[in-house]
Amino acid sequence: MGEDQVAHVEVTREIARRFNHLYGREPQFEEKAERAVRNLGGRNSTLYRQLRRRFQETGDTEALASARALVHSNNRITVADRERLLGFLEGSHLSILPEPQVLLTASPRVPGLDGRKMSKSYGNTIGLREDPDAVAQKLRAMKTDPARARRTDPGDPEKCPVWDLHKIYSDEATRSWVNEGCRTAGIGCLDCKKPLIEKIVEEVRSFRRRAQEFEDNPELVRSIVAEGADKAREAARQTLDDVRRAMHLRAD
Repeated sequence: MGEDQVAHVEVTREIARRFNHLYGREPQFEEKAERAVRNLGGRNSTLYRQLRRRFQETGDTEALASARALVHSNNRITVADRERLLGFLEGSHLSILPEPQVLLTASPRVPGLDGRKMSKSYGNTIGLREDPDAVAQKLRAMKTDPARARRTDPGDPEKCPVWDLHKIYSDEATRSWVNEGCRTAGIGCLDCKKPLIEKIVEEVRSFRRRAQEFEDNPELVRSIVAEGADKAREAARQTLDDVRRAMHLRAD
């Protein structure tokens, strides 16, 4: 995911946290949780208690993550006990709704052609199915470090929007070549852009080929959508069953 979505994930975390606080209580929870800890088995029980203590006493998030992994990997406990153990890590209630975690991609933010966030409103975008020649022309016209008014002027890649794209598309050898060449005026700005243009244009061509496959076979698109809808429907059904049970809106 991109960094733009982090705020959305945090909203769902707050909702899950609030719901668990209001509806994740059960009679004699701590006694049942303690029994669940013992059911983990000797060394796992000890490790769970140590990790739980580290998190609750010092706020060690790595300890919390390790404890969660320990619980999820144990096949000896029931589903109910697993939920109790997860809730017991942070408080005295069940963890009915899991709090989603942020999983950023290797490049969580793709800059636009002017160095700002890529946005249609800024007019600085590259379309996934845009004509490759148009993409190449856009990249050739990209502004660079304003300090390089002449070919012989040295520049600073960190002040150049083209460098931001090199960080995403170019390998280490190419980035080193660009960094050295720019700072010493050993290469010109168009030289710097050439390997980047090749990479991005090839990626756009790949997107266009893939899109064409779907355009030529709309039935394939429908089957993919239907399969995804079935999976989402089943996941939603299980979650709603848990929610209704916690809110006592249905019989167990």
